[in-house]
Parts: sequence; C-alpha cells; structure tokens
Amino acid sequence: MDGLVLTCDHDGRLRALHRVGAGLPGVTGKPGAPFPLLFGSDAMAGALDLFSGLRKSGRAIDHPVPSRLDAAGMLYASGLSDAEGLVLAVARVPGGLPAVMEALETLNPRLARRLAPLRSAAPEPAVPTADALFDEMTLLNNELANAQRALAKANAELAASNEQKNRLMGMLAHDLRTPLQVVVGFAEMLEQRLDGRLEATERACLERIRESSLSMRHMVEDALSLAALQAGRLRLARRPSDLAALVRRNVSMNRVLAEGKTITIELSVPEHPLPMADIDPAKLDQLLNNLLSNAIKYSDRGGRVGVALGEAPSEGVGWARLRVSDDGRGIPAAELAQLFQPFARTGRLGTEGEGTVGLGLYICRSIVEGHGGRITADSAPGRGSTFTVDLPLVASSP
Repeated sequence: MDGLVLTCDHDGRLRALHRVGAGLPGVTGKPGAPFPLLFGSDAMAGALDLFSGLRKSGRAIDHPVPSRLDAAGMLYASGLSDAEGLVLAVARVPGGLPAVMEALETLNPRLARRLAPLRSAAPEPAVPTADALFDEMTLLNNELANAQRALAKANAELAASNEQKNRLMGMLAHDLRTPLQVVVGFAEMLEQRLDGRLEATERACLERIRESSLSMRHMVEDALSLAALQAGRLRLARRPSDLAALVRRNVSMNRVLAEGKTITIELSVPEHPLPMADIDPAKLDQLLNNLLSNAIKYSDRGGRVGVALGEAPSEGVGWARLRVSDDGRGIPAAELAQLFQPFARTGRLGTEGEGTVGLGLYICRSIVEGHGGRITADSAPGRGSTFTVDLPLVASSP
C-alpha cells in the first residue's frame, strides 16, 4: 500500500513526512508548513475541514481530500490528535488505513503505535433494519410509478404528434395530386391538338412535362399510401374490374417514362379474357406504377422491360399472375431480404443517377397483401430483376 504518514503539532504545522511504499510523489512539504498546504491549493477546503474535525473530535477516518497533485485525484486521510500533536495516515483509496498501518509496523513501530487507536475507530457497516428496507422499497416503488406515468404521458404525446404528422402529410399529398393531374392532362391535350405542328424540340419539352408530372404523381400517391398505412387506415375500394384493361392502360401511361430513356415496354396479356377481378383499381394502378418506374429506373438506355399478365397455375383456379421484369443491373442477394421493408434503400442508384426514398416496394407489398395475394422478387447482379405478383380474382382476406 502506497501512502504517507504525517506528524504535526497541535496547530497543524508539519513536523515530519514518512513515506509508505512508493509514497504519494505529488504530495511534499517542508517542516513548519501548515499540513493543508501539502495537498495543493485546490484541496485547501477539504484539508481545512479535516484539521477542524481533528481539533473538535480528536480523530477522523477516511476523510476525502480532493487533490490534483496525485494521479488518483482523491486522497483519503485518517488521523487522530494525541498528547504529542496530530498524526495523519493518507492513502489513495478508502479503507487503506489498515494496510498503511501494517506496513508502518516494520518501518516505524513507534509511529504505528501512535496510530493504533484508529484500528477500533473505523465504523462498522450498518445492517439495514426491516423498517429501513421497507422505506427504501416504498421509495423505489414511488419512483417507478412516477417514471411509468411520465413514460405514458410521453407515449401519448408522441402518438398525438405522429397522428398530426400523418394528417399533414396526407393533406399535402392530396392537395398536390390534383394540380399534377391537371399538368398531365394539359400536356396531353396540347400534344394532341398540336399534332403535326410541333417541332422535335417542342414535342420533347411536352413529353418531359408529362414524364416529370407522372413521376411526381407516383411519389404523391406513395406519400398518401404511407400516411394511411402508418395510421392503420389503408382501405381497399374493391369492385369488379377488368385486370387486363387496367394493365394495358397503365403500361400506355408509363411508356412516357420509358421513352425518356428509349426503353421498350413489351406487354403480354392472354388472348382469352380473364374473369373480372374483385380489386381496388386505383391501388392496383399504383402497384404497377411503382413496379414499372423501378424497372425503368434501373434499366440502361435502350433496354427492355417486360409486363406479363396471365393465370397463376401454381395457385389454382381463380388466381392471376402479374410479372414485371427488366434486363437492368439486378439486386445483390444481401439486399433482397430487406427489399419490401419501409425506407429500405439499396446501395444502387438508377442508371442515370435516379435516387429513391425506399417506399415504393413497401407500399406494393401492403397493397398485394391487402388483396390477399403475395409479391416476390427474383434478381441477381448482371441479370436484371423480376417481380411476381399473385392475386386472387375474388375477394380474399390477407
């Protein structure tokens, strides 16, 4: 045990400094100096309290003395006042007095005898009574109850804030959808009325307006769906619908986006009519918009995107299968497992730097599962991607 033993007169002036072990190298002093000065100016208050306590009670055990002169930053002094003056044992850790005294018995037996009365002065650890334990448990229970109430209040405030956020997002998205539809409609009308009178540059500008407006409308639809999903209100307005006609119409609209990258969309639908499907046409339109926009985004210029509609033989009678495939860059296996999670962004950018917020496929999965169907992805780097959607043609619970 490293430490110091100080002997002082009754006025606290140092007589001698005795090192135990390596001592405390930062603590030094000359005879005649007041012992509180030995611990440094920042420790004066604590050392003076120690000196005052010794003068009043005659002894101290493990009195803390903060000091920057020692690496530990805190020293612990035990001492007593006797007929010869003051004697102090200083250690780096509380409870170090017995070890200092044991070492001192060999180094300076006389000084050890002066400190001997402190052996019986150390306070015994108090054994808590049953009443004390009960009071402590009551206090802890009260603190726990207060923490639970605070947590419940915070959760309620968070839920209210989240509901307000969802409402605001839904309102903004709803208010943006109408003007975007107007822009798309007027661009189509101008293109039709001015057919044959537009130069190539002017026609390209109109197509760019339609392309950008369609992309923004897809994003607005996703924002509305996300708000509804987070609020638990994604409702399906089912009605008997011609699924093949819906797919043809959607592909026709998305050819505008594909033409911007000179990508060809190849459509395959069965020659024989499929049964009318009990679906939400708007949601299925949104599903196909997301799948096609992704296929176009990750395909190189001049590439091909395939859309095929048919029956799902593995599911039995009354099921339709929709496939959207591309010959783009593909998706690494490590990213496939998280592909349909919200805000799951892959490390890929579109072939022309297009980014994504990671909502489209999450919303696709929600729409498909809401119809009682399923969606899967098959992809690998260098061989493109294929998304397969199996849907029941009659109403089914998810």
